[in-house]
Amino acid sequence: MQESSSSKKKSAPNKQQTILNFFGNASDLNKTRNQEACSEGKSKSLKRKAHSPSKIHLDSISHKVTGKFSSDNNTTKKLRMDTNTLNDLKGKHIEHDAIKVKSPKKKNILSCKSGLSLNKESNVENIIKHYELEPMNQKENICNRKIEITCSSTDLSNDLNISQNDFNSQPSHDGSSSNEQRISRAEIDDIFIDDFDLEDIKDNLDLTTMQRCKILDIIKHPQSFEIILKNNVNNRGTVFIEGNWLNTYLQTGDIVSILASRDSSGRFRINNTQGLLVLRPDHLISSTSVVSGVFCRRKAVLQERWKGIDSASVTMTIGTLVHEMVQRALTQKISNVPQIKVLCENIIKESIEMLYDAGITEADVRTNMQVYLEPLAEFMQTYVVNDKMIDSKKYQWKGKVEKVLDIEENVCCPQMGLKGKIDATLKVTIHNRKDKTTTVPLELKSGRASVSAEHTGQLVLYGMMMSVLEGKDPARGDQRGLLLYLKDKINITEVNCDYPERRDLVMLRNELVQHLAAGPNDTSQDELTDIEDLGKYHQSLPEPVNHHSACSKCAYLTLCSLHLWHTNGTTVSSGHPLSKLKSTALGHLSSEHIQYFLKWASLLRVEEKMQLMNSPIHALWTDSTDIRSKRGSCAPNLTLSRVSSSNGRYLHVFIRNGTKTETLSGTQYIKGPQAGDFSIVSIDNRPWVAAGAVTLSDSKELQILLDRDLSLRLSSNTKYHIDIYESYATTVQNLTNLGLLIEDTHQASKLRKLIIDKESPTFTQKLPPRVHKLSKELLVTLNEEQQAAVLRVLECDDYVLLQGLPGTGKTQTLCALIQLLCSLGMRVLVTAHTHSAVDTLLSRLPSSLKVLRVGTSSRVSVSAAVKECTTVEQLTNLYNSVQVVGVTCLGASHALLSKNTFDFCIVDEATQVLQSTVLRPLFAANKFVLVGDPEQLPPVVRSRDAKFLGMEVSLFHSLMKDRTTCTLSLQYRMNQPLADLANKIAYSNRLKCANETVAKAALNINKMKLSESSSDQWITTVCSPEPEDAAVFLNTKMELSEDASKTLNNKDEAVVVLAVIKILKQAGISASDIGVIAPYRDQVTLLKRVLDGTQVEASTVDQFQGRDKSVIIYSCTRKDDNLRKVKDNEVLNDKRRLAVSVTRAKHKFIVIGNIRALKRYTTIMKLEEACKTVDLDEEVVTNLNNKYGF
Repeated sequence: MQESSSSKKKSAPNKQQTILNFFGNASDLNKTRNQEACSEGKSKSLKRKAHSPSKIHLDSISHKVTGKFSSDNNTTKKLRMDTNTLNDLKGKHIEHDAIKVKSPKKKNILSCKSGLSLNKESNVENIIKHYELEPMNQKENICNRKIEITCSSTDLSNDLNISQNDFNSQPSHDGSSSNEQRISRAEIDDIFIDDFDLEDIKDNLDLTTMQRCKILDIIKHPQSFEIILKNNVNNRGTVFIEGNWLNTYLQTGDIVSILASRDSSGRFRINNTQGLLVLRPDHLISSTSVVSGVFCRRKAVLQERWKGIDSASVTMTIGTLVHEMVQRALTQKISNVPQIKVLCENIIKESIEMLYDAGITEADVRTNMQVYLEPLAEFMQTYVVNDKMIDSKKYQWKGKVEKVLDIEENVCCPQMGLKGKIDATLKVTIHNRKDKTTTVPLELKSGRASVSAEHTGQLVLYGMMMSVLEGKDPARGDQRGLLLYLKDKINITEVNCDYPERRDLVMLRNELVQHLAAGPNDTSQDELTDIEDLGKYHQSLPEPVNHHSACSKCAYLTLCSLHLWHTNGTTVSSGHPLSKLKSTALGHLSSEHIQYFLKWASLLRVEEKMQLMNSPIHALWTDSTDIRSKRGSCAPNLTLSRVSSSNGRYLHVFIRNGTKTETLSGTQYIKGPQAGDFSIVSIDNRPWVAAGAVTLSDSKELQILLDRDLSLRLSSNTKYHIDIYESYATTVQNLTNLGLLIEDTHQASKLRKLIIDKESPTFTQKLPPRVHKLSKELLVTLNEEQQAAVLRVLECDDYVLLQGLPGTGKTQTLCALIQLLCSLGMRVLVTAHTHSAVDTLLSRLPSSLKVLRVGTSSRVSVSAAVKECTTVEQLTNLYNSVQVVGVTCLGASHALLSKNTFDFCIVDEATQVLQSTVLRPLFAANKFVLVGDPEQLPPVVRSRDAKFLGMEVSLFHSLMKDRTTCTLSLQYRMNQPLADLANKIAYSNRLKCANETVAKAALNINKMKLSESSSDQWITTVCSPEPEDAAVFLNTKMELSEDASKTLNNKDEAVVVLAVIKILKQAGISASDIGVIAPYRDQVTLLKRVLDGTQVEASTVDQFQGRDKSVIIYSCTRKDDNLRKVKDNEVLNDKRRLAVSVTRAKHKFIVIGNIRALKRYTTIMKLEEACKTVDLDEEVVTNLNNKYGF
């Protein structure tokens, strides 16, 4: 009900409110207690300032009681509220947050996180019930707050020297003075228990050195924020934020990196003249991205998230080549023009793929680079090879380069939340400091000498990072950097900025990170229930720049406009350039196109968040090497033995120093990075000095291929730590693909109609006679189903789906299709989710076809034909002449695909590829064929929410219709019993044996080789070639464990697997014909250790996709009791994964598991019902353990 105006006037407090601080510091408090102690030895009052009254009038509607006690040494006391006091405060409203409530006897400690409203009928029990107070551990830290009592008054001034009568004369809100509510000092004292436990929480956080902290609380004052902090060792402190720093969007729970100074009162402060605050420093932003935000912050964020929208330009390519030329001249000390010309020519010859990508010829490059040759020679002669320091008025910088310390030095600075690559790290002597050498970063710019804020800003950020790494003050320390321009003439500028420039760059970085890194209050995992909820994950963006020319030419105009007009973010006026450009930017898109883009962009962000939670990069600097090593992700304390160079890369050989090895069955196994893992190299107090792929990992050494030689800069005593790194670059690639899909291009428009609008594909009714003639020659080895599928592909005008059930000759069919297409003069792009799938298909093609495999150099060897090309023209001719090109979906950004259009794109494993990932290769073809099996592995999606909202739906699933889908159901792999098993698990009798030979195939067992001791029933069944024994379930009847749900490996099952393999090998089965699959990586790791030396492969089902073995052994692993609830989409309940496992076997499928532990998994129990079950008693398993030394 609305109050009357008169009532409002009476109750409204005066604008001028006074905060009376009742409590001084701890020493005052203790002194007062001693002075005012009562006869019982307990204090009933707390010392106030001398001019404070003994009683105050409190607002009867509401007042606030929060607490913080601080001593001279910043020791924070506990604040607790006596439960009896709650009853004494009836009729008042107390607002408090995280105040701990406990009884006088220190029992039933309670935590309250919301306000309390007490009326006359209230009691403690009702309060506790209503506000759901939760019992808490007595050792739990108590939140600290400043104790304030806010008093409303009509005539109080800022002067706190107020008499008691001033308070007592204040009228109550209802206008009467007789019924005033007052709280005396003693009553206030009663709120707080006498024992403050002063030692529990200490305000001992030293912020004069940079600290990574968590924000516990933010108290807003008119001119500042009071930030309560805690670092990683639970030291606590307070800092006051003032000035421009108040624009930083801070939240309770945020991680910040703080550097502050003490004021005259001893308080830490950050303001316009001192200190640094780095928001969410664990998210490393490149210095290039930060300075790109100087002009348009919005574009800087878009570039970070949608890299690749900008295509390679001539200017960027020339800049890259000039950088390479200068860096080689520095390291090789080349200083005359003729030698630099030779260097330039060599670089051009080595860069023809880059020139091809940019669409520029060697002649054009020479012309563009000519203007840099003489200035570079002059720079080298003046500053590098000259023994004397330059002292001429001709040159702006007076100094000398003493030594080139590093080229493209990787700098990772989590304290500043920054990363970058320094063009050159130099040791220099500066004219005015002849007696002292200084390490400085050099930044080379290939454009005109603008000395812009972006260029100088990059050096400032490098300087701040280097200061932190050297243990210096990044806010005030002496920092110098060299900005070098070489176009037409030398222009070298020494950059040495003051605090304001550093402060503003950090603030710019903070503004960008708000849009790039999730904050503590962002949407948490597992709370999305509807597609509409994905709006919470729309990419937030800063405000756009107001510049019509820049906006109209920006490569990110469509992305920028889509987020502006179709997400709940920034808005602009009708006169803004983006308002005028709206139709140009978005006129070609329908609402369905926009919603598709937003849905998939949001799903990618949901999945990315889950990846960051499971494998955070910040573990490199927040977790010790011991913790990371125990986790199995790090090889710590390595010593660099030797470095060898190969094709511009450097093979580093590290020696393990006392690394603990786990031994099982006499086998040593080293945790940490394994061969093939992309990994990060760090040293003490400096993460991420280099990164590359591990080539070898054994008990003695670890070898890794890096792009720079670490031995040149670091001492021989340096200890290295190598961590497995899970890159998040695929998210950016997928976002870029979505960005290309909404561009206003012909190919993007065509794909939108097929993929989003679901326009029905069309087919040619009659094929030309030439096709029929060639088909008879090339398709003769195919069955009728396969032939029909090939001809259907030839009839399509848009796309066809080929559903290849397991063992149905899918690869053979695709090879025949590719040969036929090439015979018809068409070009084919072959792609898949994995490298192995691409390589398998290409390896089956006849040598008569011109086939080229492309991809990143770290994963794919450069073709000999490409190596033979010495000019852009030769490379162009090669690329234009190849008939078949193979590349993974993630590698489809290769220049060859952007410069060529193929007649067909064939996507193998299409059901395993995310929709956003498969888009990229489709841009390079007129028609496409999606090949896969919807009953087998889906795309890898970790987030439960993302799965629920459709991220697992592949493009194959999305487009699948009877008219567009050809199915291969005649299989040549499994015998009849195993085909029947697969039909029961997944295929509903659609899978058929192609002929009698396939149906009756069995193990070729040599019974004579089996020893007499192999007469046990389970051994007989395992080795039996009989059809009824083709699918066997070995039930290990071991005791279940209550805590085994935390362990995803099973030693008993591993021993049984080893025993089965030894028996099969004894019976004449080759190790290469046996495969072992486990659903969990931990079990696979254990199996690899146990099976070491057997030559039998053990892996997860994902790595067995597309392959088969005569015998497959499946280890279920689980050994916990049945009390645990099965999670959604748990791996053992995943029908598709089990279907892949079953269909890898040709003659025998052996399952090992404990039925009692597996009863809650309906899919596994369905498998058990279809198999022949043989019990392995505990005695049998125990004997096997003893036999094999476990």
